[in-house]
Amino acid sequence: MRLARKVALEMSDQLDELFSKIRNGKKLLSAHEMKAIAADFTQRKTEKLMLEALEEFNDRSKEDEEWEAFHAREYRKQRLEDLRSSRLESAEPEADALLLQHDAFLEKTSAVYKQLCRASLQGLADFYTNAEIIVKGDLENPALVFDQLQTSVTEPKEISSTQSGITFAKAIQKYLSDHKSSWSEKQFNSANAKLDYFLDYASEVSELDASQLLLSSVTPAKARAYKEHLQVTPTNSKQKYPDLSPLESVAKAAKDNARLLGVTSQNNYLQRLSTLYGFAATELDYTGDNPFKGRSNSKAAKKQQRELRNPFSRNQLKSLFASPIYTGCKSLASCHKKGELIPKDSHKYWVPLIALYTGMRMQEILQLYVVDVYQTKDIWVFDLNENHNDQNLKTPQSKRLVPIHDDLLEIGFLEFLNSKQSERLFDDAHLSSDGTYSTTFSKWFSRYLSRINIKTDKTSFHSLRHNMKDFFRQIGESDELSENFMGRTTGSTGEAYGSGYSVERYHEAVNKINFNDVLAQATNQEIKGS
Repeated sequence: MRLARKVALEMSDQLDELFSKIRNGKKLLSAHEMKAIAADFTQRKTEKLMLEALEEFNDRSKEDEEWEAFHAREYRKQRLEDLRSSRLESAEPEADALLLQHDAFLEKTSAVYKQLCRASLQGLADFYTNAEIIVKGDLENPALVFDQLQTSVTEPKEISSTQSGITFAKAIQKYLSDHKSSWSEKQFNSANAKLDYFLDYASEVSELDASQLLLSSVTPAKARAYKEHLQVTPTNSKQKYPDLSPLESVAKAAKDNARLLGVTSQNNYLQRLSTLYGFAATELDYTGDNPFKGRSNSKAAKKQQRELRNPFSRNQLKSLFASPIYTGCKSLASCHKKGELIPKDSHKYWVPLIALYTGMRMQEILQLYVVDVYQTKDIWVFDLNENHNDQNLKTPQSKRLVPIHDDLLEIGFLEFLNSKQSERLFDDAHLSSDGTYSTTFSKWFSRYLSRINIKTDKTSFHSLRHNMKDFFRQIGESDELSENFMGRTTGSTGEAYGSGYSVERYHEAVNKINFNDVLAQATNQEIKGS
């Protein structure tokens, strides 16, 4: 039994190693690799039929045995004829299942995809040879015993002493130390937590102390097992189940029907480990494989990301900017209740407005300094930078000049700017314990949306960024311009050339957007251009 389990694990490792290469662009399989895939296919199908025979065969007639054996021979002939004639359609479901199992994708016209189909057909033909033996009742036939270790599907690799000697503890310590100065406290803590969680998981599974775990000890099969673990891991497991191990928390979450990590979060955990291995290769002379490379399901993550947050509807925007904080509230503490106060000196008043007109991220707005707002070429702009210690941008593309919409100037933003006596533009927004200004504001804004009855599961402050994307689309501007305006890239070839769009071009584009109907009650005045 131990040998059978060892065989299964080793074959799983070998195939995972092969499919890792396929995910990374392998163009052609060797005859040895195709033979291994066919053998695995034959073994799985044979063992399934063997189990069925042992459980269900009882007092079978000679006629039944001969009839089923005849069909097994005929099916084998058909598969071999398909193989000879390159009729691969019948094997496509098997090839697709293999790719899905190993998180890989191939075009059906590619050479490797067709090789997978051919290996599946060969494996199926070999299976029908075994099927004939089984249906005849010869269940002890040595041909049906899969207890010999398969030879590796790839050439064995020598592991250097440097490779084998790098522990996760050392790699993580160096990795975090190198990035601490360039990350915000929130980014640092997030990375540290994800890496710690993997160490807890790996220590529990391997029954080794975390400090003894080596980078080289994680095989592709183990990386895939961790990915499968993340798929059933609860959100905030450390907070929900502080006294439980990773595997115990998964079991408890299943009983509690607790909310699980989304695809994007799962990918973040896997990507963090892949990045750690990349760091070890470039900075610590690690020469082994990266078992986490290509593990994240980027297509599914992007789909979930698109579905994660919706833009506000036009009616929701009207309700937001006609709510008490813009038309008159009881007090700043009770700004969701109607009253006489319009708190134009508060960040709670201006931050949503700026997001509506610019699509800027919450943290980008809250961390602005007064000196970051100025005129260039007669255009007022927000200068998004990291010139102060408490300013952190999400990506290199986030550093940019954002022109201020003329309407925002007309409804009093310049008066607010000129009234500031502090260095920070929104000095009444305080830094949270995680080193950001956005955490506290995000919680307040979510409560505010609920209190004015427009909160949904898919709307949040970030919805205003989606709205800006839609606004640009509605006026006929390109995705490239809108993405660049908001500090993102589209990955298009055109972005690799030139210096991007000018402030004048951005200013022209954003001022095409008409916000009159959304802000009619908030401004209580005729806006230029109406």
